[in-house]
Amino acid sequence: MSANRLILRGADLIDGSGGPVIADSTVVIDGQRLTYAGRVTDRFDRPGAQHWELHNKTIIPGLIEAHTHAAFDADMLAYLRNGVTTIRFAGQNQTDVERLCRRIDGGELIGPRILSLGPMIDEPPPAYPEWSVAVTTQEQAAAAAERLILEHDLEALIVTQRVTAPIMKAIIDVAHAHGRRVVGQIWAVDGEEAAKLGIDELHTGSLVYRSKLYPKTRLLNYASIADRLAMSSRAWASLDWEMTRPIIETMVERGVGYCGMQVLTQFQVGEGVEFLKTDASYHQLFGDSEKQAFRDFTRRLQGSWKDNDLDEGRRANDKRMDWMRRFRDLGGVLLAGTDMQFGGIMLHRELKNLEEIGMSRLEVITAATGGCAKALGMDSEFGMVRETLSADLVVLNRNPLKDLTALRDISWVLKDGATVWKDGEFYAASDIA
Repeated sequence: MSANRLILRGADLIDGSGGPVIADSTVVIDGQRLTYAGRVTDRFDRPGAQHWELHNKTIIPGLIEAHTHAAFDADMLAYLRNGVTTIRFAGQNQTDVERLCRRIDGGELIGPRILSLGPMIDEPPPAYPEWSVAVTTQEQAAAAAERLILEHDLEALIVTQRVTAPIMKAIIDVAHAHGRRVVGQIWAVDGEEAAKLGIDELHTGSLVYRSKLYPKTRLLNYASIADRLAMSSRAWASLDWEMTRPIIETMVERGVGYCGMQVLTQFQVGEGVEFLKTDASYHQLFGDSEKQAFRDFTRRLQGSWKDNDLDEGRRANDKRMDWMRRFRDLGGVLLAGTDMQFGGIMLHRELKNLEEIGMSRLEVITAATGGCAKALGMDSEFGMVRETLSADLVVLNRNPLKDLTALRDISWVLKDGATVWKDGEFYAASDIA
């Protein structure tokens, strides 16, 4: 028997599958893995195990952030402090990502499990050259996809911005041949065409809508990222639902997940700013340099915006929420992500957005745990409280099915069976060996 066998008894269990709550549960952890999760039982009462009585608590799987670029040490702590045990970098300098992973794996830094899509694959000129690989032909695209998968063992790839249909198809073919998925934040190909090409996920910023006032040719005629995002807001605000419906239907039919990341577009127009600035984790974990870095990035995204651009952005956000509502009502799979710094904090506001489009609290929790893991193709590894899966658990003091804010009222966070946060304190691997 493992020396670090844990037996957790008495809590209500939300296992991440979307199934009913298991009251008065037993959860058993051997090392890094779950070996039992279900109804209360005495079959595991053996000497040497650590027993934790968790009556009046609720256990959920660790939350998953499906799209981030936030890589400060403080971000890693904020994720764990807020119950997020897995994050996915969606277009980053892979050398930086691998360095961060080594620091966490080596015990230098406490942090979540990290997945990576590698650098963005784009056509020139790339919108984010520091995070991108630029390709111009199908042959170059296929070679880049092959190299990124083989050299870095990436879980999936990301295509962005200016990637055209032939380039996208070449990348998808290579990725799928290796059992990898492809994520898109795409401007030159719309969601219907991308779905038919075989893309697996589309994220905010993608052309998943149609507007008579802003056809694709006009949307591609921009001078800067800020200009493009302002034009996109105007297009969203004037979208035509009859023209847009085939995109939604095709994405649902082909099983393309969507990560809306409303928190970012809301933050751009001033919504959620107070939520962040009054948050205890924001002040406790983040210093002036991290806060300034985010202000600089925000200026890059919308430095030239005028008051009317903000007004259009607010109208666009209403349409984005309606788009997600329609997508979900037709059976579409929604993922939870933020695309912004302070993600450990802001992910919880995004979960509130999912509730506001009509998802039940159980659906919201599933979308950020087992549902997200399934969409990422990682549900055989984590995302649910089930036998053989990684022991990523969050013990809550209140029932989140009554109030989603309970997701931040955390008593205990475990990643791979190890305590990383408990009763107001972080724990390094050496603290709990």
